[in-house]
Amino acid sequence: MVLAEIGASFPSVIKPVQRLTFKDKAKWTLIILALYFLMGSVIIWGINPDAVVEFEFYEIIFGSKMGSLITLGIGPIVTASIILQLLVGSKILNWDTKTPDGKAKFMGTQKILAVTFCFIEAIAYVIAGAIPPAGGGALIAFLVILQLAFGGIIIMFMDEVCSKWGFGSGISLFIAAGV
Repeated sequence: MVLAEIGASFPSVIKPVQRLTFKDKAKWTLIILALYFLMGSVIIWGINPDAVVEFEFYEIIFGSKMGSLITLGIGPIVTASIILQLLVGSKILNWDTKTPDGKAKFMGTQKILAVTFCFIEAIAYVIAGAIPPAGGGALIAFLVILQLAFGGIIIMFMDEVCSKWGFGSGISLFIAAGV
């Protein structure tokens, strides 16, 4: 599959060479948590923060904060994972995820789908008016979409760092932080 080949060459967080100590895992988890909160306080350039639609329940569930760099939260990652699990589970994609090759295909494709969903969701937020660009120009809207997608991609890499270098998954950490 073409997506699996592209995904294999996509940037990735490498696993630690040796087993990490509790202190090292705690350090990386706290760094990721601090970055998450920092990104949540950075308002997207080019929007009117007063016009941003607030979805309090949505923000808790998806680990997001509307109008900030973490607006997309874990949504693109979870959506990509669910769709890919359905395709593999129903044998539409006949991959054996118990083999290293099958795992690599799954993870690479999931990453490409997550990045794609970052852009799709960013476009949807802007077009639907949940994150309205100030000034209404096409260039401003495009820059808002890029910032939203960039924030989602950074969240994806932060999830990877937490999964490989910290405790648990970044997705769980971001949901807990949102609560």
